[in-house]
Amino acid sequence: MKKQDHHMVQQVLDGEMTPEQFDAFQERLRSEPELQELYQGYALLHHTLSEEFEGGFPVSDAPARPGWSAGRILLLLGIAAALSLAVLVFGFKPWENRSAGADPAVLTFSLDAVWNLDGRSRNLGGATGVDAGTTLRLDQGRAAVSLEPSVSALIEGPAILTFLDKDSMHLESGVGFFRRGGSGGALTVSTPRITVVDEGTEFGLEVPASGLDELHVMEGRVEVRPKTGDSLFLAGGDAVRVNAAGLPEPMTSDGRTFAKNLGRFQTLETGPFERPRWRVEYGNPSLTTQRIEGSNYAVFFAFPEPVPLGENSVLLVTLDVGKPVGADFHTDGWAGMSFFRKGEEMLFFGDSFGTKSTWSLDVKQRIPVILPEKPVVGPGMVTLRYDLRRGDITLHEGGLPLKAPFCRGKLPPGTRFDEIRLGASAGAALTVDSLKIRSGGG
Repeated sequence: MKKQDHHMVQQVLDGEMTPEQFDAFQERLRSEPELQELYQGYALLHHTLSEEFEGGFPVSDAPARPGWSAGRILLLLGIAAALSLAVLVFGFKPWENRSAGADPAVLTFSLDAVWNLDGRSRNLGGATGVDAGTTLRLDQGRAAVSLEPSVSALIEGPAILTFLDKDSMHLESGVGFFRRGGSGGALTVSTPRITVVDEGTEFGLEVPASGLDELHVMEGRVEVRPKTGDSLFLAGGDAVRVNAAGLPEPMTSDGRTFAKNLGRFQTLETGPFERPRWRVEYGNPSLTTQRIEGSNYAVFFAFPEPVPLGENSVLLVTLDVGKPVGADFHTDGWAGMSFFRKGEEMLFFGDSFGTKSTWSLDVKQRIPVILPEKPVVGPGMVTLRYDLRRGDITLHEGGLPLKAPFCRGKLPPGTRFDEIRLGASAGAALTVDSLKIRSGGG
C-alpha cells in the first residue's frame, strides 16, 4: 500500500475526511481487499494499544460533518463494531504473527511526533515493527513502545533509543518511563553511564544529552549497575543521580511525573469565519463560513481559556493560506498569524516584516525574525508546534503527520495564549482557507 493510503485510513479513524473524500474511500473499501485489510489492522492496533497506553491515541472529538448520510455513518459504525468484536473475541496482540527473532518492539507515535529509524522496520498497520539493532531518533513528541510479552515504555523526545532485543534497550539520551509486568524475565535498560535491570516494576529515566543521568523508581525493585563500582538495589520511592565519575548517588525523589501515555489531542473550535465570532480591529476583510481574505486588516479570536488547555503541554496549529486575489502574500510588510497574552503579541508565523520571501517565525523577544535555512515560499499549508513545558516552537510544511521542522524558535516555558490574530499589513494580503488548532499531549 502507498503511504498516502495509510494517511487516508488515519483520516477516517480521526474523523477528518470531507464527505467527498469519504465517498471515494467507501467505494475503494468495497472493491479493494488490501485496503480493507489495512483499515482492519489500523483499527485493531488502535484499540489494543490505546488500552495499553491509557487512551494515548489522538482521537478527534469533531461531530459528523454535514452531508454525511445516516447510511454512511452506520457503515463506519458497523465496521468499527465488527472490529471491536474481533478484538474482544480473539484478544488481538500486535506481536502474535511476528516470526521468531523479528520485531522485538512495536512502536506507535503521538500526533505531534517527528521521528526516523536507523535500521530495519516494517509497517504493521497502525504501528511500526522494528528489528533488533534498530535505533529510534525521536526529534519531538512521544513514542509508545511495546515489547513481548509484557514490557512497555513511553519515550519523550528529543531522544535516541536502540532496541537490542525483546527485553533490552539502550537509552542514549531522552526521557523514558518503563514498565514490566507479568512473570517473564528481567527488563534491561542501559544508558551511557548505568545499566538498570528490573523485574516487575515501574521506573523513569532521564538521560540529558549533556548532564547527569537520573533514575526514579515508582514501584517494585531494580538493580543499578554502574560502569564502575558495585551494583546497588533501589525500591519504590528511591532515586539516584549519576555523578561526574559515573557513580550513582542517592537523592530525594522530587515526585516528578513521567509521561505514561501518548496524550490525546482535541480540536479547539474557532470557526466558522464569521464576524460574530471574530473581532475586526481594522480593515475590511471578507469573512465567510469557509474563508477570511483581504489586504491591510486584522481580525482577533479570543479563547474561552488560555491555550494549551489545562494540563496539556502541546499546541498544534495548522494554517492553510490560499493565493490572494490581485495581491501578494510575500511583501516587505507582514501577513500571517499571531498569538497574544493579555494584549501582548508573543508569537507570529507567516510572512514576517522584511524583504525575505519565505515563511518564518518571530518570537517577539527583541530577537530578530527566525528565517529557515532553505526558504519556504508561497501560499500553502504550514503547521506550528509549541511545547509549553520546554518553550520549543517548530514550523512544519503541510499538515499531519508532521514533516521535519524547517524553522525553530523558543518562548519562555509555561507561556500560554488567550487570543489569536489573523491579518496583513498595508500593502500585504492574507487569504486563510482553513485553520485547525489542537491542544493535547498532557
